Amino acid sequence: MFGSEKGMTLIELVMVIIIIGIISGVAMKTMESSIETGRVESTRTEMQALADAMVGKPDLMSNGSRIDFGYVGDVGSLPPDLDALVAAPSGFSTWNGPYISNNFVEASDDFKKDGWGVEYAYGGSLTITSSGSGSNLTKQLAADITDLTANSIRGTILDAESIPPGTHSGEVDVIIEFPDGAGSMSTLTVKPSPSGNYSLAGLPMGNHTITVVSTTTNDTVFSYVTVPPRSSVVNNIRFGYALWSGGGGPGGGSGVEYVAGSATTTNGGRDVEFNITNNSGANITIDWLEAVYTHSPTAYYERVRWDNASVANQTSPRFGSGDRATFNSSKTLTDGSTITIKLQDFNTSPSGGGPAANMAGTAFSITFSDGSSITFTI
Repeated sequence: MFGSEKGMTLIELVMVIIIIGIISGVAMKTMESSIETGRVESTRTEMQALADAMVGKPDLMSNGSRIDFGYVGDVGSLPPDLDALVAAPSGFSTWNGPYISNNFVEASDDFKKDGWGVEYAYGGSLTITSSGSGSNLTKQLAADITDLTANSIRGTILDAESIPPGTHSGEVDVIIEFPDGAGSMSTLTVKPSPSGNYSLAGLPMGNHTITVVSTTTNDTVFSYVTVPPRSSVVNNIRFGYALWSGGGGPGGGSGVEYVAGSATTTNGGRDVEFNITNNSGANITIDWLEAVYTHSPTAYYERVRWDNASVANQTSPRFGSGDRATFNSSKTLTDGSTITIKLQDFNTSPSGGGPAANMAGTAFSITFSDGSSITFTI
């Protein structure tokens, strides 16, 4: 007698199929979730690579100084589109790319697409946006374009005996060459004040060379300066010879000086005021000032007053940190005199309405048109 094996009933077979279907569905959902996560992460990584190509890697250093400023450091502006990272725009001699590697031979434009194959949204602005996931992923390049393209260098020029140029200040050229943002180089030349102070503004971030020339003796000094984003770099320069030790330097102080303890806020913190004095032995003419400060949220001011006379007023946009506030007429700080300067109506919006900014506790660096610089904290 042969034994018999019991087979599966129809109900049991259906149950097995249902269980397999459930397991497969769960596995598929898990796989889809993993794929989506991978796309998000690869997109974020690529967006960071695009940002590094545009503004450089801040942690790439040599001898303690940053050496990578990307496209902006070479050209002086953000690229007009992503193609400019791999091919020079027409006529751009300062372009030194490619700034990003493209390893996809069969799809040469792959670096412009996110993990879902959708092109990034970028057109020369401060953000790169991926929309392939159905919700935007955004990479911010900077808080403001001026952080990248409108920085400054200031300092004092002395000879080997620590003497400022004094009456010889008109014989000294301070020269800097920098990318103009349109593919060429621009040259800025300024004269130091009698006290030796100089200021160079409107500079893109990057590594720059300052050349200082005594036009009467042809003595020349080169100074290499690293300018980070959103910065006002102090860079003092000294000649190797005693050019002005014969008495050409000014007596007394060194240009515009801050009156210690005078800085304060009024109007609920919206207005900043401070006193300056002149002990240089000669009258000083001031045509503009630049106020550099850091405040969160970003703060902007509308007006500059010189002893209660409005000398600069701008509301659309307001003045921001590092902006040059040009006076409507030159002001003279006579030798031995002291005046009050007010920066008024600080606001958290560059134009229009917006909450007032309380500037209490803020550190300021003020540079004047004669090259003098002062610092204080309220």
